Amino acid sequence: MSFWELAGDAWFNLVTWGVFGALSILSVLLLLYPSDRGARLRPWVLHQLRRLSRRSDVDWLDWRPLLVTGAVAFAAVSAYGLLNGLYGCHPSGVSDPIGVLNSGRAFWAGQDPFTVSDCGGTIQVPYGLAAVLIDAIGSLGGLPGIYAIWGAIGLSLLPLTWALGGGERRMVTLFVATSPLFAPLISTQIDGATNAIVPVTVLLSIYLARRSEGWAMIAGGFLSTARFPNVLAILGAAGKLSRRVLAVAAGVASFAVATAIAYAAWGPGFVGPVFLNQIGRRSFSLNLYGIFLLGNALPSSLLIEGVEGVLTLSLLVFAVIRGRSAIHSAAIVLVGFALLTPFLSFNILVWLLPVALMGARARWWLWGITVVGSINYDLALNLWFWGDGVAWPSAVLDAVLTVLLLALLVELARTGRDVPARPPAAATVGPAGRADRAASRSPP
Repeated sequence: MSFWELAGDAWFNLVTWGVFGALSILSVLLLLYPSDRGARLRPWVLHQLRRLSRRSDVDWLDWRPLLVTGAVAFAAVSAYGLLNGLYGCHPSGVSDPIGVLNSGRAFWAGQDPFTVSDCGGTIQVPYGLAAVLIDAIGSLGGLPGIYAIWGAIGLSLLPLTWALGGGERRMVTLFVATSPLFAPLISTQIDGATNAIVPVTVLLSIYLARRSEGWAMIAGGFLSTARFPNVLAILGAAGKLSRRVLAVAAGVASFAVATAIAYAAWGPGFVGPVFLNQIGRRSFSLNLYGIFLLGNALPSSLLIEGVEGVLTLSLLVFAVIRGRSAIHSAAIVLVGFALLTPFLSFNILVWLLPVALMGARARWWLWGITVVGSINYDLALNLWFWGDGVAWPSAVLDAVLTVLLLALLVELARTGRDVPARPPAAATVGPAGRADRAASRSPP
C-alpha cells in the first residue's frame, strides 16, 4: 500500500471516529439535559440557542432544521462518494450500490430483480417487493437516484419521530437526529439507508393508524416485504389498535398479497434470496451468536432455526399482551428480534431507533447499544478480526451488546412507558429552561 493510500485511510478513519465521538457526546448531553444532573446545563444551552436564532424562544427548533441539516450531510457524503468512485466496482469485490441499482434496472427490463449482475459477477438481492419497487424508481436517476430515494426514506425518520413524540417530541427527535445510527449510517452505507425502511415503516404505520387503522396496516404489511421480519413488528403494533382484528388481518393480507405477486412475477426463485437465505444467514453477528460464529462453532441446522422461529412468535404474543400501545409493542418486537437473530449486522441496529420514543431510560440503553455496536463493527470486527485475525475483542463486545439488549427488553417489559400519540399544547422547552416531559399513557 502506498503512502497516499495509507494517508487516505488515516484521514477517513480520523473523520469517521471524530464524527462518531462528537455525536456520541452530543447524545449524552441530550440525555442529561432534562434530568436533575442537567440543571446547570439547561440555562447555557437555551442561551446559546437564543443567540443562534436571535429569538427569545426555541419554538423554531423542530424537525425541519434537523431535516435540512441531515439532508445536507447526506448529500455531501453521497456526492463525495459518487464523484470519487467509492460506490463503483473495485478489485476487492462487488459493490452493494451497483447491485441495488441493477436490481431496479432489472425490474424495468422485465428480468429477475433478485439475482443480478454486479461488477462482473452475480449476486442475490435479499430485499423484497417493496424494496425492488423503490430501487426501480431510484434507478431512473442512476446511482445518484438510488442514493437520493433511499436517503429521503431514511431522513423521513425525523418528521415521523416528531409526529409521534408527544410531550417529549423535541428531545426525542434531537436524540434520533444526533444518533450515530442515523445520518452517518444512512449516508455512508447503502445497506444502512435501505435498512432505515424498517423503522420508517413502523412509525409511518402507527401515524397513519390515527386516520384509518386498516389502511395503515395495509401500508405497513406491504412495506414490510422490503425486510420481511418487520412484519412481526407491524403485527405487534396492530395487536394494540382499537380494531385489532381488522388491523392484524389487513397487515397479514397485505404482506401475503405482495408476496404472492412477487411469486407470480418471478417464480420461486425469489423465495431463497428474500426469505430462506436470510433466515439461515450466518455471516457474523453482533449479539451472542457472534461469539460462536467467530470460531465457526455455530452449526447451520433446522433445529436452531426452528427454536428461533418459536421464540420469535412467542415474543410477538408477549409484545401484544404486555404492550401498552402500538409503538410499545412494536419496540418490544424489534429489540427481541435483535436478541434472537443469528445475523445482527450493524445496519440492522437502525431498526431500534423507534425505541427512542419509549422514555429516557430506554434512550440510555439505546445509546449504550449504539456505542458498543459501533465499536464492535468498525474496530473489533473490521480491523482486529477481519484484518488481523484477533477474535476476542469482538467476542467480548458481542456479550456486552447482548446484555444491553436484554436490559433494554426488560426495561420495556417492566415499565411500558411511552410518550403520548398527540402532543399536548404546552409541550415545548419553556423560557425558564424546563423541558415539558409530561407523558400520556394513551396508546397511539
